[in-house]
Amino acid sequence: MQKFLVGMCYHEPEAWALHQRGIIEDFESSTGLFVEAPTPQEAAMWGEAVACELLRYANNDSSLDWAALGYTCWIETDPQSSGWAHCLPFFQCVRVGEMPDLTQMDTPAYTKWATAHGIKY
Repeated sequence: MQKFLVGMCYHEPEAWALHQRGIIEDFESSTGLFVEAPTPQEAAMWGEAVACELLRYANNDSSLDWAALGYTCWIETDPQSSGWAHCLPFFQCVRVGEMPDLTQMDTPAYTKWATAHGIKY
């Protein structure tokens, strides 16, 4: 198995509420997850499943449909050269079929991690 960095989009309730009121345009959040999988396609498919659960967790709404909202996942082909190079240790690593700790994937978790590591965001 190989390890792939899967990027995923979702939204959090505060930004979504501001967007719905027309106050902001950019309401999406993104995060990453290392996925051990036989192929990048399988890693991305598992990333989609995780992203759906993350969206539901972050918004405390099990009815949200990540795919219907038009969100996407992608494979970062060169994580060390990506815009996320500074925060790669923040991302969890799971195998296909294994759910990460969603409480450690959202913006509050990243903010806490970045502050503890002296990273300006």
